[in-house]
Amino acid sequence: MTAYNSVIFETAGQYLGLEEWPGAKHNPQIVGFFEDVGHGWVKDDETAWCAAFVGSVLAQVGLPNSGKLNARSYLDWGREVAPADARAGDVVVFWRGSPSGWQGHVAFLVRFESDRVIVRGGNQGNKVSDASYPLSRMLGLRRAIGSGDVSTSRPLLKVGSRGVFVMDLQEQLRMLNYHSGALDGQFGSRTRESVAAFQADNGLMADGIVGAKTWKALQVAEPRPLRDHTEQSLAEAGSTTILNARKAENALTTTEGVAAAGLTVGGMVEMSAAAQRAEGALEIGQRMLVQYWPIIIMGLLILLATRYGKRIIRSIKKARVDDAVTGRNLGR
Repeated sequence: MTAYNSVIFETAGQYLGLEEWPGAKHNPQIVGFFEDVGHGWVKDDETAWCAAFVGSVLAQVGLPNSGKLNARSYLDWGREVAPADARAGDVVVFWRGSPSGWQGHVAFLVRFESDRVIVRGGNQGNKVSDASYPLSRMLGLRRAIGSGDVSTSRPLLKVGSRGVFVMDLQEQLRMLNYHSGALDGQFGSRTRESVAAFQADNGLMADGIVGAKTWKALQVAEPRPLRDHTEQSLAEAGSTTILNARKAENALTTTEGVAAAGLTVGGMVEMSAAAQRAEGALEIGQRMLVQYWPIIIMGLLILLATRYGKRIIRSIKKARVDDAVTGRNLGR
C-alpha cells in the first residue's frame, strides 16, 4: 500500500520556492531541516541540504528517515520500488560524480518523462523546486513503509478536519474501496461515512473518528471486495435514486415536466446529493443544486429540459452505481 505518498508529496510541496539567503545570513527554515534530522550542529544553508530536506519532510509526517546527510543513505531506506510501479512521493536517489562514488542527490519523485526524472527536492538550484534529471543517473527508487509508532504519530481526524493528513486518509480509503469523494483534504460527511463503514468492517467502533486504532487498521487492511451491480440491478432492488433519475429522463423526453413525472422535492434532493458524491462528476452548477435548492427549484425545471440536465442525470446514476459497487445501501 502507498499510504504515505500523497501526504509526503503535499508536505514537500509546501516548501516550493524556499531558497538559500545570499551573503553571510542563512535561511532559518533550511537550517531547521538539519535540526529535524538530528544534525542541529549545522548552522548554515550552504552545507548540502538535499538529504536534510527529505529527512525533515519524512519526520514531519511521522515517518523515519535515514538520519544522515549523505544522499546515498536513502538507498537503504524504506523498500525498493520498480519504476513501473513508481508514484509521486517515492524517494529517488541519483549519483553525482561517479555511479560507484559516494556523492549523490536525493529528492521526491514527481513523474517520469521519457528519459528524464522530475523530482521535488531541496538544494536544487539553491532552493526547493521541481527539477529534471537524466534517468540514467538514477541509482534507486524507494518507498516509505512506516514506523512502529505510526498510528500514534498521526493526528486524530474527524468531521471538520482539513489538510494533508485528511487527503492521505481519503486516498487510503479509496485504495481499500471505501470511496469518500474527491481527494480534497476536507473531512466532511462523505469521508465520515466511509470511515465508519471501514471501521464496521474491521471490528472497530464505527464512530467515524480516525484515531490510533483506525490508523493502524488502515495499514494492514485488505481492499474491500467490489459488488457486481448495474443500474438495472439497482432499479430492481428499489433504489430511489435510480428510479427518480429514470422518471426525470422520461420527463425530458415527454416534455411533461417534473410534476408529470411524479418527482418529489425530496427525491430530487437525494438525486443531487448522489451526484455530489460522484468523484469528479460535479461542476459548480451541480453543487448548487444541493446547497441552494430553495432558491433554484424553479430554475431546475428548465435545466432538466436541457442537454445539461441530461448530463446531471447520467452523473447521478453513475454515482449511485459506484456507491453500490463499494457496498452502500442498495435501496438508496
